[in-house]
Amino acid sequence: MPEWVYLCRIDEVPNGRGRTIEAAGARLAVIRDGDSVVVISDHCPHAGGSLGSGWVEDGELLCPLHRWRFRHRDGRCTTTRGHDVHPYRVKLDDSAVWAWL
Repeated sequence: MPEWVYLCRIDEVPNGRGRTIEAAGARLAVIRDGDSVVVISDHCPHAGGSLGSGWVEDGELLCPLHRWRFRHRDGRCTTTRGHDVHPYRVKLDDSAVWAWL
């Protein structure tokens, strides 16, 4: 049954970067872009790169392996259509990041 799961503190994710977190059996990328924090699947569909090791440019997350681009707000791949990653619902509670898993 889905529930809110604690992932990390917001200050543990550098601005403009991602961080990989394992929670509830899922490998997730927590992405911070200014005041916005999003959570998507960590696995890049192209070559399996860790999206949590990526960085943000122009509102998109870049995979560190081959620089495939994903809109971090919804997981849509802008490099090649149809290779999107799953976004998760997020809530921020004080300094904590939670995801609906």
